Order: sequence, then structure tokens, then C-alpha cells
Amino acid sequence: AHTPDAPAGGAHSAGSGTGAVHETTVGSSGHDGASVPVPPSHHGHDLERWPLRNAITLGALEGAVPSARVHVRQLLWEWGHEELGQDAGVVVSELVTNAVMASAKLRPAVAPVWVWLGSDTRCMLVAVADASPRPPVRLSLGPDAERGRGLALVEAFSSRWGWQPTTVAGLVKVVWAEWRLPSRTSQRPATAQPGRCHAV
Repeated sequence: AHTPDAPAGGAHSAGSGTGAVHETTVGSSGHDGASVPVPPSHHGHDLERWPLRNAITLGALEGAVPSARVHVRQLLWEWGHEELGQDAGVVVSELVTNAVMASAKLRPAVAPVWVWLGSDTRCMLVAVADASPRPPVRLSLGPDAERGRGLALVEAFSSRWGWQPTTVAGLVKVVWAEWRLPSRTSQRPATAQPGRCHAV
């Protein structure tokens, strides 16, 4: 994987094979301001007030993984945080892969996978929700294990991650990962800790 050159046009829904349903966007990414549902309250943050928010709904199909990865990396480029593109690409790939696999039991119906990205200029949050009640489990694996490292990668490539139930229509749980954005000033709040986002 590599960081793409400046993409042409705005972020868009994924193409065929992903079961893409719709996308809604708020913020300075060149789209009409549409209402974007948000994940549940996140560590005291009012996500409804975050200036940059985007959500896309995909089907729980194999093509959802690369579509979500490209979508998130393009949004980060549009929002001026392309330095997070590679790490966020790994994280969203793993989260969407887990969501697709967890939703496999729900077939023959194609379950939805909902990808949300937002920022309040200090924190970047990605959340992936699905219709499966199976909670994510981080496995302790030996060095020779070939599978099951997804959440270990999420942990390694983000500041922190977690999961919780969600009330977004048609979805059951949301798994999230966040990044602390570089400070734009020389001072940092006294309560700040490296790699953590805090309530205002």
C-alpha cells in the first residue's frame, strides 16, 4: 500500500461489489451539508459538534474492505491529515474485515457495515459498526500465527481502540479507533496525555 497522489474529485461511494448504500458528509470536503448520524457518546466528546464528519454504508461483502480503505484515505487527504492515511488505512481495513466476517452468520441477507470518520481538530476517530452481536476479541497469539492479528494491528496503528453497543438503525455494535492529532500550538492542556483524546 502507498499514499496516493492527490485524488481528483470529492469522496464518493464505493463501486460495484461492495453493496454500497449511501454516504453522508459534513465538513469542508466539498459536499453538501447533510445530516450524518454519529456513534454513541465517545469519552465525553459531543460528536454531533465535530466540524468534520463523514459516514458511508457498505454491504458486508469482500469488496467493502478496499472500498472503505480508499474512502477513508481520500477523506484524510481532503481534511489535510494525509499523514494518517497509511495507519488509518490499516486500521479501517482490519475493522471492516472483522465486521464482514462477524456478519457472515447473518447471510443470505447482506448485512450493513457502517464506516464513520470524524475530527474535532485535536482528535481523529474512525468507527465501524455492524449488525453482528459478536464482540471483538483481541487474541494473544504466538509468533508463528498466520491469522487473528487484526485487533493487535489496530492497537499498534492507533492511539487506542475500543467497542460499545450502538443504537444506529440496523446496527448492533461499533468498534472504534482514535488518533491524537499534532498540536497546532506550543502549549498542551495540563490534563493531556500522549496518545489520548479528552473531553473539552
